[in-house]
Amino acid sequence: MKRVAMGLALALAASTAFAGHANTINKTGFAGVNKTQSAQSLGHSKLVFTALGDFAFGNDMFKTGDATQPYAMNNSFNRQQAEVADYIGVSAYVGLAIGLLDYFDIGVTMPVYYDKFKGKTTCRENPDTHALETAQGTPCDGADLYGANAGYIGNLTASIKARAPIPADVPIDFAAFFRYSFHTAKNSKQGVWIREPEFIMKDLGYAFPFGSEKSVMTVGGALTFDLSKVDIMPLLVHVNGGYRMSMDKAFLSFPFVSAALEFYVLDFLSFFGEFYMDLQTDDFVWNYLKYQDESGKQKLDMKQITGAAVFHLPVGLDLQIGASFYMGNDNYINYVNVLEKEADDGSIQFTTATKTRVNPSVALFGGLTWSGFLMPQDRDGDGVADGDDRCPDDYGHRLNSGCPMGNPDSDEDGVCDAWVSEKGMLDEFRNVCEGIDQCPNEKGNSTNGCPTDDPDPDKDGVCDSWVSQKGQLDQFKEICEGIDQCPAEAGTLVNNGCPEDNPDPDGDGLCSPWVTDKNKLDQYAGVCKGYDMCPGEAGAAGNKGCPWDDPDSDGDGICDEWVVQKKLGYYFEKAAEDESVAKEWFISKTCKGLDKCPLEHGVAANDGCPLPDPDLDKDGVCDAWVTERNMFNLFEGVCAGMDRCPNEAGDDGFGCPKKKVEKLEGISFKSGSATVNANAKRILKGIAQKLKEDEAYKDLKIVIQGHTDNRGKAKKNLKLSDRRAKAVMKQLTKFGVAKNRIKAIGLGSTCPVDDNSTADGREMNRRIEMHFVTPENDGMKCESNYVGD
Repeated sequence: MKRVAMGLALALAASTAFAGHANTINKTGFAGVNKTQSAQSLGHSKLVFTALGDFAFGNDMFKTGDATQPYAMNNSFNRQQAEVADYIGVSAYVGLAIGLLDYFDIGVTMPVYYDKFKGKTTCRENPDTHALETAQGTPCDGADLYGANAGYIGNLTASIKARAPIPADVPIDFAAFFRYSFHTAKNSKQGVWIREPEFIMKDLGYAFPFGSEKSVMTVGGALTFDLSKVDIMPLLVHVNGGYRMSMDKAFLSFPFVSAALEFYVLDFLSFFGEFYMDLQTDDFVWNYLKYQDESGKQKLDMKQITGAAVFHLPVGLDLQIGASFYMGNDNYINYVNVLEKEADDGSIQFTTATKTRVNPSVALFGGLTWSGFLMPQDRDGDGVADGDDRCPDDYGHRLNSGCPMGNPDSDEDGVCDAWVSEKGMLDEFRNVCEGIDQCPNEKGNSTNGCPTDDPDPDKDGVCDSWVSQKGQLDQFKEICEGIDQCPAEAGTLVNNGCPEDNPDPDGDGLCSPWVTDKNKLDQYAGVCKGYDMCPGEAGAAGNKGCPWDDPDSDGDGICDEWVVQKKLGYYFEKAAEDESVAKEWFISKTCKGLDKCPLEHGVAANDGCPLPDPDLDKDGVCDAWVTERNMFNLFEGVCAGMDRCPNEAGDDGFGCPKKKVEKLEGISFKSGSATVNANAKRILKGIAQKLKEDEAYKDLKIVIQGHTDNRGKAKKNLKLSDRRAKAVMKQLTKFGVAKNRIKAIGLGSTCPVDDNSTADGREMNRRIEMHFVTPENDGMKCESNYVGD
């Protein structure tokens, strides 16, 4: 039992970790249930594999006829008449889908079908002739019905779904979807269960259970209400509608509607229910009118409900288990040819189903789906990937591991709390606070954020030492003067604020000079020792009883040079986390490293020096030193890449101004020809040299555009311009321009730059242009400003 409990606990924990991936997947490989699409998308870079299907059993889909036709199946060519017994039908939908940009899902699905049943031919002996006959008196061979065990693939389907750009926190989503089923099923590989109504021909008495011989196109829309987004309950409501159209008018086309509910009981368990209905709008009339009612028209009632439980297992694996139930009236298709067989003489033989329908009374539903992301996700959209985000559901800051920032000035005294400096965010909060607050929990009125202490608490007219340390003697000259070596005891100015004969007035364990001067070191051995060079200020023995100089004068957390020179770096760094070290060495302000710019607030990555502006021309492309110093991580969100033109803003993707379209002068062709002449080749060789070696060109992608005047047929001009552009492209690649840098397109006479009614204008329009690709312009479109008459 302990092992079982532990296994369940691990499964629960793992499923919770994957709670963000708990979308149920339908038979197309998209978010949704069974046949219903969700309007929500899979998510950017989400990959999905599906294997879902139905398992039908029993014989309710196949009925015998009246007293004159007491059989369910009939093959008149083989004189076989039989009922269907122990029927099993399997429909499996194996698919692959991927989400793109949170708005598009694309996928492919391949159905696999299998039918198996017993079809023993029913025969009786003629008492007169003793021959085996059917109930109608025709010869009977008694063999098993042909095709009682058949399986094959269906029609391959490609799908795409596009979600409307609605904000993620809005509880309503809308999407449009499109499917196209290709004819991949073979007519000679068919079963008896007609899987879809579009596999039925309207007036010839034929149906193809595994897939029609023509392609089918489906268009539809989906609407989803997510009640969890308004804190009501973890319930999703889906509504679908659309139209399935056969590419051959001989087959049925029809609209469809569906609605579904999904309820997430736990992170790893959800339930769904679905109502789905195909609406037959076209009657189908076959030539077997003698077996039909008076009108000769047949109607199917195709309504079905499905319910299932979905177990959202670890690593994105989902298990779906449920069942589907037929909700329509007892309508059947009469005398439809299903099983197909090629006889020895080359003729095509069919087996006729006396009464059958599309929907089985009961079908088990289930299967497995797997989904996972190909790229890191950022569900709160704060620029920190969920794997690195300590607060993945709360919009935060990259410098705080993706968590929201705290109040930069908790005591609201205008001096920033220490974490603002530690995270290098003083500039970001400069409108709120400045400096570093030494007393973050007390509102102060000085530059260090601390309340102003009493400069002379013992009221002896001698200032406490902090007044001198902070350079505020002038500020308090009306209250006190000098430095009080005994701040807790009233003394005299002559004795530095101490009562007479105090051997250690500052309490730092070192004796005041008078102890040595009066040769009384032995007398006060239990109180102090040594010689205090600063008897009015507590200090470390290593500094002869004097306070340390400011170890970090610019307040950037990096030690000034004297700390390193005196080999005290370990102690000033250790004091930050060890109070005993701070107390023993009288350290009140800590630091680490060596500050090469002690008078300027800097960063550790630059040895304590300020960093220059990473993007002087403000075009979003980093200056070269960012790359050289490998400091991209410090300027994420400010700039990216390396700027080849750091002193001028650019938009060509490399920090340089976008290159203007260049007309390739001297590149001409004979009328109707796309052959590059010798002179043009020499010109193109020079252009190729520029594209390969010139710093301003060598990494740019280019598009060669061919243009003609409007003389002649437009279609012919378009083809000619395209051939000429590609001929120029071929020469440039021949001269060394990388093939992945260059494309060619012909625009014919559609993009004039001058008046085609004049010879000069037509000459100007017959041209070859070189366009330069930027992130905003793929270079494949007309860029002429000419308007014309």
